[in-house]
Amino acid sequence: MNDKAKHIDLALWAIMLLATILRLYSIGDESLWIDEGQTVAYATKSFSGIIEYCARDVHPPLYLFIMHIWTELFGISETALRLPSAIFGVIAVFLTFKVGEKLMSRNAALLGALFLAVSYMGINFSQEARSYTILLSAILLACHGLLLFIDNPSRKNFLYYAASIALMLYIHTFTAFIILFHQLYFITKFTITPGQRIKRLVGWISVNVAALIIFSPWLYFLVKQVLAKLGGEGPGSWVPAPDLFTAWRTFVQLAGGTAPLAAVAFALILCLISIIIPSLRRMVKDSIQNQTNNSMTGLFLGLWFTCAVATPFVFSLILSPIYVERYAIQFLPGFCLFVGLVITRIAPPALKVAALCLFLTATTHGLWLYYSSYDKEQWREVAQYVKENVKPGEALVLSAPWIYEPFVYYFGDDGDPKIIPAFSHVDLKKETQNFDNIWLIQAHEFFSDPDGQVPAFLSERRLIKKHKDFKEGIKTNPILVHFQSIRVTKYDAGRMQDYLRKGNAVENLASSEQESMLVTWLPDSLIIEQSGFNIANKNNSTVIKSGSDTRLRYRFDSPVKIGEGAISFRILPQWKVENEKYMLLMAKGPKWDKGSVFLEMSPEKTLRALFFKDGFTGMVEGQPIELSKNQWHNITIDWNRAFASIYVDGNIYAKADLPVPFQSDFKTLHLGADHQNQFPALGEYDDLMIFDTPLSAEDAHKLYTSGSGRPAYWYDLDLQGRRSSTEMGKGFSSGEDQFFTSVTPKSIDNKNAEGSASFTFTPDWSAGDNKQRMLLGFYGKAWNMGSMFLEKTSKDFLQLIRWEKGIPTCVVGQEIPDWKQNEPHKISISWSKAGISMTLDGKTFSSACSPNSEAGFESLTIANDGSGNIPAMGRFEDIRINP
Repeated sequence: MNDKAKHIDLALWAIMLLATILRLYSIGDESLWIDEGQTVAYATKSFSGIIEYCARDVHPPLYLFIMHIWTELFGISETALRLPSAIFGVIAVFLTFKVGEKLMSRNAALLGALFLAVSYMGINFSQEARSYTILLSAILLACHGLLLFIDNPSRKNFLYYAASIALMLYIHTFTAFIILFHQLYFITKFTITPGQRIKRLVGWISVNVAALIIFSPWLYFLVKQVLAKLGGEGPGSWVPAPDLFTAWRTFVQLAGGTAPLAAVAFALILCLISIIIPSLRRMVKDSIQNQTNNSMTGLFLGLWFTCAVATPFVFSLILSPIYVERYAIQFLPGFCLFVGLVITRIAPPALKVAALCLFLTATTHGLWLYYSSYDKEQWREVAQYVKENVKPGEALVLSAPWIYEPFVYYFGDDGDPKIIPAFSHVDLKKETQNFDNIWLIQAHEFFSDPDGQVPAFLSERRLIKKHKDFKEGIKTNPILVHFQSIRVTKYDAGRMQDYLRKGNAVENLASSEQESMLVTWLPDSLIIEQSGFNIANKNNSTVIKSGSDTRLRYRFDSPVKIGEGAISFRILPQWKVENEKYMLLMAKGPKWDKGSVFLEMSPEKTLRALFFKDGFTGMVEGQPIELSKNQWHNITIDWNRAFASIYVDGNIYAKADLPVPFQSDFKTLHLGADHQNQFPALGEYDDLMIFDTPLSAEDAHKLYTSGSGRPAYWYDLDLQGRRSSTEMGKGFSSGEDQFFTSVTPKSIDNKNAEGSASFTFTPDWSAGDNKQRMLLGFYGKAWNMGSMFLEKTSKDFLQLIRWEKGIPTCVVGQEIPDWKQNEPHKISISWSKAGISMTLDGKTFSSACSPNSEAGFESLTIANDGSGNIPAMGRFEDIRINP
């Protein structure tokens, strides 16, 4: 061995030593994240258990076999679990040099090995208990074997290459793309190289068949998994479709950050300049005299990238998503060799050294970020926090089933407290019904619970008491992060139903308000049309005198999606720190930026309401305002799709147009924080009211002074009824470690399935007029779809008729040929899903409905039909309707 070769070997061993130090340093400092939790959970199973698991998962069993043996010998500490990855990460550095040595100059190969040694991505996966670095070593062995076999198809190289291909496949199914790369490279080499074509082709087919035979025990499971994935099911079905940002992130991660990527781009530009300028090109040629005779270097690296990265990316766009950014590690050695090749071809030498120093400096900064910040989830800290706070008799709910392994790795699972993973087949209601207090641990729920059904379910029955976010204040690395926010929330006993009140329910109204209603049990706020009638009072009851043009129509209460409306609440502020953002209210839709409203106090002390339909819709913000800490304030947000306003203590505070029409779709309500319990606004809260129509300035003032209003529903947070502007006392303490949250009441399609009505009717006409007259009209979606009418027919027959799906389902009635003008009659009706009943002057008629009536009523007309063409002139006295 000459002195130069010895020098190069010493350089290689120095690079290997550097790679070892970087991969062992602080290897056990961070917690295991969810994928590593899967490793320890299944590596500790028996060999048969590993095979059973891998047969239904996406990964072959070899890595878990190795880890099973390893953990039996060295245990399952964080360091022990990650040490095999570090060892194979160092081996990959050596193999990168060996592959580079076959493709390019030894200097370029050394640079490629150096760049892998200090690679952010390489170090990250060398400190992770997953199969990526052993996969990297297998890929490099296969690439080295390919180059040897093509140059010399001896028996030794035949066995070497076939075994390395099978080794790849037993580690990760994604290596099928590496095999594609090898096939294309061989075909190109076969085409342009003359001589012994049949022998070379037979040898190539034979070596592939040999690899397939070695892998054949697992081939059935691989085919089954691929077919399931193409069907959108099975392993890997959580993978989202990639986009341009995914492509960008791939290059950033391969380079180890945006700064190293920029350095690579700079080096590439210098390389191209060196090739274009003749004088520099001669210098480059002189500097690479040790270049091997292999002229296929560019093709080799290009096909490697195309098949390992570009092909699965395009496959994910066209067929089924399979591409994950970290899978680009298959090309990481190729990327490092490419950078080494580019830098060695820069001339003059001073620029070459400058490009090398620039890249290494940028990489060093990325490594400093890696070692000084978090990139793995803090399951160790989560488990410790729960251990310190959970009490006997409480239960733990995990929002996603796959977070069970990393959590119990640190917490354990001895049955007390009970741990309930929220699998799709788990009956969460049944599992939690015997526990007053529940701890919810949320992470990675983007796939298992994207709509937030688990916290919404717990919010229906319990109040949030404690909350901690394990990403708050944590410095995370922006390059390659396995770090998800983990939230731990304690739901304490106390049912939302205890606080919920139906806003328009008469029992919630003052007696004076009840007496002034036109129709008992129907608040006047439900009137949507009124004209052509006179009102009188007789014996303390309301008399409605109708005429030929009477229009009196009610909508029925429907606490569903709020299109136009308002939200109001009272607050006694208690926050102490100024110049910070406080979230007073969040009415959240399916997602935070879909159908949601935020009301916050800005650091500049302004109140602002932000509206989100499908993304940001608009904002209303006023001037700086001081909310007294010794006074209850009433704050109301009001909107009508295109215009919004804020009222403070009954007075207009701010108003603005909404550039995009707003349509809300509230799912949950949060007081004193947002849906993640951030930006806490400490204070006492009461009377959270939701209105399904906008409020007038007069309405807002009454709401402040006396609490009067007609909300669709409201939360009586002090359980003492509606609060007025002069009352003090306690409400619900929200903010900091306690928050009020609730799901919005669900709509009930058959909300009027049962009900009754009664009144005294004195007609202004006599029988025999041959006219149809509508006394009451209960309307569904259409006149013959879920509707019911109390009407006089043209044949002097008073009937109650119900329509469902275009046909009458039940009719009751009596002939009224003796009805005379100005003679009163007592009428009452009732209905249910199964039938209807009418009582006329003490005589009752009933009928069953066939089929049952399922639809609910949406509106009611009195003394006329919906179009105003069938008036029933007369006097309606003491009308009582309870739908």
